[in-house]
Amino acid sequence: MVMNRKSVVFTMIATVLLSVVLLTFLVYTSNKTNVEIQKTNSEIQTLNSFAKTVNTKYLPAAARLSATQATKAIIQHIEVTGNYLPSAYLSGIYEDIMLNEEQWGEHQTYMGEDGTNYTLHSLLNEIKGLGELTGINFTYSNPHAISVSQDEPFTFKVTYYIDYNISSNDYRTFFYYPNQKIIAKVPLHNFRDPLRIIENQNIGLPPHNVSVRQAFHEVWDKSALIYDIDASAYVASPNAPSFLDRLKPNPLLRTSEYGIYSFINTQYYTNPQGYTTVDYIYFNEDSYDNTYVNLEGYPNFFLQQEQLTKYSIFDDGQGGLQGP
Repeated sequence: MVMNRKSVVFTMIATVLLSVVLLTFLVYTSNKTNVEIQKTNSEIQTLNSFAKTVNTKYLPAAARLSATQATKAIIQHIEVTGNYLPSAYLSGIYEDIMLNEEQWGEHQTYMGEDGTNYTLHSLLNEIKGLGELTGINFTYSNPHAISVSQDEPFTFKVTYYIDYNISSNDYRTFFYYPNQKIIAKVPLHNFRDPLRIIENQNIGLPPHNVSVRQAFHEVWDKSALIYDIDASAYVASPNAPSFLDRLKPNPLLRTSEYGIYSFINTQYYTNPQGYTTVDYIYFNEDSYDNTYVNLEGYPNFFLQQEQLTKYSIFDDGQGGLQGP
């Protein structure tokens, strides 16, 4: 049967309309899919960027802040009790102070300084709040195994482990980081030296609050020596106790390849016995390998060969040594 002309026209119109509807649907679906893909990619990039910042900046910063305040609290404890820490196991002491709000006790002055809670849990919650401001969920559990160590003279290292999760608000996209090792360096500048606090008391002098500041010189000569004496600046030495050693029992008997020392200023501390005026040697009442250094205004000033070499001190031909 031959289809009449009207039927052909309607068939063509219906085919065209169906094609238009199908094309519109495909374009809409494609655009919607592209939008979803772009949204997902953007979400992943945002979460990935936040995760990287958390791991490399925020979590180490939390450790550094908490360990800094814990160190101040420990030094305060040493000054109040008049004794070095009872244990050489410093990591356990730091963990107690950094994790345990209930153990603040006498440490509360520093772990709660200026109304800020510097325990590790509280600082981690600050990161959580920061994430919420940007529509990101940050959850964590089990910060543990806090340890402290030194591998440089003028910083110490704090390490801990933590599980954490970073996700979108709808939890469709997430990153999980189990048992991540977090490391932060804590600079020593402006920590008071507990050895100078305690050993002054041990020889009947009032506590001397000397803060650790590293000596920097382009030329290590007599002028540099006088500056370091007056400024109570600290010099690295493998024969001296490190800063962390200075918190432990019997620091005068300890040596570390990351050790530091300062000088006893004989303008203010008499030295009639002629002890070496390097802090840990002076407090050990040690005059071994001792050489008098002729420094005007600094009576009975003695150094050992290590310091003479360091500051280019040589024989002045007048019964003492002098520098350039």
